[in-house]
Amino acid sequence: MPAAYTTLDLAPAVLPDGAPPWGSPHPRPDDLDLVVDGRQLLHRLDEADGTDAVSPLAADLPPTLRAEHVRRLLDPVPSLADGRQVIHSCPDCADPGCGAVTAVVERAGEHGEDIVWRDFAWQTGPTADPREGYPGVGPFRFHGATYRAVLMRLLDASARRSGQALEFVP
Repeated sequence: MPAAYTTLDLAPAVLPDGAPPWGSPHPRPDDLDLVVDGRQLLHRLDEADGTDAVSPLAADLPPTLRAEHVRRLLDPVPSLADGRQVIHSCPDCADPGCGAVTAVVERAGEHGEDIVWRDFAWQTGPTADPREGYPGVGPFRFHGATYRAVLMRLLDASARRSGQALEFVP
């Protein structure tokens, strides 16, 4: 039986009440959030347990940090000591030690062509505490080619903003 896939897309980042996270009446075009199966991931997390995090894709971050985050999601090699990846981070500093939503991000499928995000948790130290999880959020299984296409759009946009050449080798 084929795996059921989750869709991944991008949308302007807005809080669950519809307001942009920085207080302006309109979303900025470069502040983006990940949309999973038609709903912003940040909203899903907020409904599960509440969170004070923002997408690391926000325009306030320097383009190089934004691109670094996208590259980590494209090539799911764990970026934290406990084998997890930052999905959403502190709105002020993007430092996982300050608080971040993390997940296990791994390859799946017969040839590792798919990407799975699972075991979401709020993390403030070197390891995630399973009691700080997000019940009902995930696991999400993404079709690899679609997943990469969405994240490559972000990487390309970051490269254009910073004036750098686009480069990613999976």
